[in-house]
Amino acid sequence: MRINLLLANNGSVARDHLASERTFLAYVRTSLVVTSVGVAIVQLFTISSSRPLSSAAMQRYARPLGATAISLSLALMIIGATRFFSIQNALTKGKYPVARIFIAAITTCMVALIAVIFAFVLAEKR
Repeated sequence: MRINLLLANNGSVARDHLASERTFLAYVRTSLVVTSVGVAIVQLFTISSSRPLSSAAMQRYARPLGATAISLSLALMIIGATRFFSIQNALTKGKYPVARIFIAAITTCMVALIAVIFAFVLAEKR
């Protein structure tokens, strides 16, 4: 993969490149939110473990769940950077790669993470 620092402004290349940058920044923003969720999960379960009625199982799963969220955020950042540079390379050739597989994988991971978080929160309330 070759990184081009200058792109020829033929047609809509400049607009497409700026759209690619906005998409990359959206990946960064999403990655930061998922990291914050991972830290919040660990903190939430740590605070709730100080109560006498809290479950030891909840505390046992808090750190792996937080680490999973942080790992997912790192994967999102890597996917975003890889996609940004592959799009930049494709734009110089007059093409644009589709993102169906990336979007399906990211959506599946996010839905699974949210489902697990809600399952733990609902289990704690019972």
